[in-house]
This record gives sequence, structure tokens and C-alpha cells, in this order.
Amino acid sequence: MTEKKLAIGIIGLGGVAQAHLQAFDSLQGVNIVAVCDVRACVSKAIANTYRAQAFTDYTKLLAVGGFDLVMVLTPASTHRAIVEAVASAGFHVFCEKPLAVTFEDGHAMVKACREASVKLFYGSCYRYLPAVKKAHDIIKAGTLGDIQLMTEQVIGGSGLAGYQQLPAVHYPEGGPGGPGMGIVDHGIHLIDVFSWFAQSEIIEVRGKGQISGAPATSEFMAMEFANGAMGHLLYNAATFSTVLPKEGMFSGGEGWQADCSIAQPGLWEPEPGSMSVYGTAGSLRIFHYTNALFLNTGDGPRQIALTGRPAFGHFATQLEDCAAAIADDTEPSITGEVGVEALRVLLQVYGLSENQGQRV
Repeated sequence: MTEKKLAIGIIGLGGVAQAHLQAFDSLQGVNIVAVCDVRACVSKAIANTYRAQAFTDYTKLLAVGGFDLVMVLTPASTHRAIVEAVASAGFHVFCEKPLAVTFEDGHAMVKACREASVKLFYGSCYRYLPAVKKAHDIIKAGTLGDIQLMTEQVIGGSGLAGYQQLPAVHYPEGGPGGPGMGIVDHGIHLIDVFSWFAQSEIIEVRGKGQISGAPATSEFMAMEFANGAMGHLLYNAATFSTVLPKEGMFSGGEGWQADCSIAQPGLWEPEPGSMSVYGTAGSLRIFHYTNALFLNTGDGPRQIALTGRPAFGHFATQLEDCAAAIADDTEPSITGEVGVEALRVLLQVYGLSENQGQRV
């Protein structure tokens, strides 16, 4: 008996969608039924590759019907309208991060899906990276003792002349925004991952974030958890790296670098992105994209073996998890509420109220 394939519609065919599609090629149980992008030439080209229907209007894609899951991979500012339309059409929906650009929009998206009795999957894909998943397992096992501090910094680029922010279609000017490796578009991952590691509520947030359309600035965020742990983020994409030539490593996966270019597996990565976790009994250095993990419990760092798909294969692992929840009719592993919570925390850096979306 042939297993039924997961019928997918994809709305938005930009850079992140290309990474998703690349990963999906490794899966046998996926059928891409229809794709949509406002650029007709892109939509037609992708549709031809997958023998799917091509659209430039997502409402016409939704009218096709027959989807098990519709993936919303468009810029964040468009998420609410599209997710609400998908829910209204009665399809389960996957939404890329950040869930929305305001708390009000994020909350409305969750409400719309709940009222329509459809599942809302939030695209916190870092949880599916092998190094991050293994780090979580090590932390959960108590190997690090009590978590005290979690950190990440991404500082570099091509100087001010080479600095680029994501356009207003992603993050409207005057509000939270910035570059692809800034606190909004990238740091939202770390808010979720640090919360997942700490298994504790974030009770206080301090920081400074880039305003969309404003001159480049350094960004930072300090999170305090109820269990006493701290999380620190530090970003600047408008300067130059201070990393020395021998401080890199050969990459075991793909991933976005400080300048938003994509690293290739097997090649030398001079500045591999990483996060660190410090506990009372040990520490971890997590190279999430280059796919390496190091544990130090007092006798020096030792590399930990990893299994699973490194980037961008982790998008396939994520989709398999979504498919399992649909097939078994269970709650998503990463719900829309998780995306709303990450957004709530992020907006506090900007002094924005979670209830009204206004400065406080």
C-alpha cells in the first residue's frame, strides 16, 4: 500500500523558501501541489521544477484546495493577512519566523487558527539543527548543572558602506527591523532557543534594537530568566570582523554568515557562528550551522558526535515533524504561541507594549 504524500502549498519563494525546497528534495513523502510568489517568473520556474501549479495571488492558490499544509514563507509584515486567509480556508499552516511584526498581529494569527480548528506551526527551525538539539539533550540531562549564562554575538560585515537592512516589505520603516543577522530577523531564533534551553520564563528584558530605515547601530539584548539564568545577544553588521585567520573551521553544513551570504559544507568557514551555554558543572560551544558541538566539564573542551541533518537539511527534519503532527492529529511541537512569546520578548527591547503595540 502506497503511503499518502503530504500535499503542500507554498506562499513566498524568496531566499528562505529556496533553502526549504532544497531540503524537501530529500523527502519522499512530500508533494508540492502549488506555489505562489508575486514575481510571476519565479513562481512559474519553481512550479515547472515540481510539476506544481503557479500563482501570483495567494487567494487563488488557496482556492485550489486539497492541501494538508500551507507554508507561509513571505516577509514578516505580510504574515497575519496570509495566515488568517489560510486558516479561513481550513488548511493547517506553517509560518516562518518572526511570526509577525506586532504582538497584536501574532495573537490574532493564533486566535484565527484556533477558531478555525487548524494547526499553526511556528518556524523556529534552530531547534532542528543537530548541534542545537544535542545541546538541549545535554542540558536536559543535567550535565551542565544549573544554567547561568547563554550568549551569542554576530559582529562583522563589510563596513558601513556594505551594510544593508532588510527592506520595508519585511519590516516597515520606523519600527523594529534591521539586517538579516540583526536582533529582529536573527535574534528571534535565539530568544526561543535560550528559552528552550533554560526551561524558564523570561522575566526581564533590556536592550537596544535597530529601527527599520534608521542609520546602523549596535544592538544588544539581555534576558533574565525566572530561574536566575541570563541570556545575552550582541549584534553589529556594519563593521569588520576581528576574527584571526586560524580561528575558523571547516563547515559541516550550510548557513547564513554575518553578511548574509551562505556558507558551503566542506569549505573553510573563517568565522563560524556559534552560541555558548555556561552552567555550574560545565559549558557548551554550539556551532549551529557548521554543525559542531564542544562540551567542557572541567577537563577541557571535547567534541561531541552529532547525528541528523545539518543545515539546510534541518528544514526537512522540521517538515517531517509537522507531517507527523498532522498524521497523528497531535499538537505541533512548536506552536504559534511559542512564536507569540518570542515576539513579546523581542518587542520589549523596543519599549513596546504587548497589548497595544505602542511604546510604553
